[in-house]
Amino acid sequence: MVPVLDMPCNGKRGLLERMVFRGIVFNMSWEDPEMDRLAFGVGPQDTVISITSGGCNPLNLLCQSPRKLFCVDGNPAQTALLELKLAGIARLDHQTFFDIFAARKPSRVLQVYRPLLRPHMSARSRAFWDKRLWMAARDLYRFGSLGLFYRILRRFLRLLGIPLKRADEFFELRSLEEQNAWYQKHAAPKLWGKWSRRFVQFKPFLYVAGVHPKQFALVDGRHDIYDYVKERFEYALTKVPIYDNYFLSMAITGRVRGERVPPYLLRENFQTLRGNLDRVRVVNGWLGPFLDSQPPSSINKFNLLDIFDWMTAAQFEATMKSVLRAAAPDARLIYRSGSYRLDPPASIRPHLHHHAELARELFARDRSATYGSFYVFSVRDGHAPKREMLP
Repeated sequence: MVPVLDMPCNGKRGLLERMVFRGIVFNMSWEDPEMDRLAFGVGPQDTVISITSGGCNPLNLLCQSPRKLFCVDGNPAQTALLELKLAGIARLDHQTFFDIFAARKPSRVLQVYRPLLRPHMSARSRAFWDKRLWMAARDLYRFGSLGLFYRILRRFLRLLGIPLKRADEFFELRSLEEQNAWYQKHAAPKLWGKWSRRFVQFKPFLYVAGVHPKQFALVDGRHDIYDYVKERFEYALTKVPIYDNYFLSMAITGRVRGERVPPYLLRENFQTLRGNLDRVRVVNGWLGPFLDSQPPSSINKFNLLDIFDWMTAAQFEATMKSVLRAAAPDARLIYRSGSYRLDPPASIRPHLHHHAELARELFARDRSATYGSFYVFSVRDGHAPKREMLP
């Protein structure tokens, strides 16, 4: 069984956050792993830390065989989802694993859960799945907050008259010219209008999709949420090849196609994942306190997703200081933002080198249509603040 560490969660979450961000929020991760792979270049000497989210992010990184991988999340339900996947890697053959987690024959989990998977999970995660295994058996991608949002979105698109039955042909197109033609003919004339604006601006829908209230305020306050969503969605549909875009395939049609799936689901990576399980440590808790518990200069890669969008300015700065304390010289960190720009705090910038051109090149190929910007930084060798300088 992969070791699981419970860390204290300091601070108090608001009522809205506690209501919306409970249970499984993300049934899959919406960060493009190809961007992360090229930004990081993970090697066998690297100690990597990643926010867990749907479990896809850390498992995609595990395919690259780091020396050690920490998976951190403050939501125990997201950890439970990761533990179910880790147990599957440890005990299932690839076809069964794929049938469950690519949702081809998800009911197979009912036969393997108690004899094979349950013994390889922590007590907390066993208790979680003992009550909720029906979600995995009926298709994980239909449930959790994000699964509910997918279903609402698909119903809304039907009400607008978007021909979802023809969406299968869209995801088989192999050129941007064909994509643009399909989009302009079948989607664009019906998609954008007053009802779409009301849909996008209705905060509860976006909260269900995993948009944190602070993130909504950040994006809408800077860019207008409707214009932002329209720009991001059109970009992904017309500027980035759609053929292997499993993100939008899942959102729009409710399934992924063939082997156009995240790297951790591919047969070619399965034995690598199994061989690397002893390198994984799972953490229930907040990122900053966990980093502060680690030896200085011990972590080489930081996959931070969009966590800073959720934070106050003071929390952003404090968390970045924890990152710098734990970062090895020349460590690399990446994060995303719903905003078109979210720079590190002024006190942090002297300690980082911004790989701006690399970030721009990678972001231009982002398949997820979720974020407004992407950041790649490395810690300047010898310039990270010493521990005693940090609160």
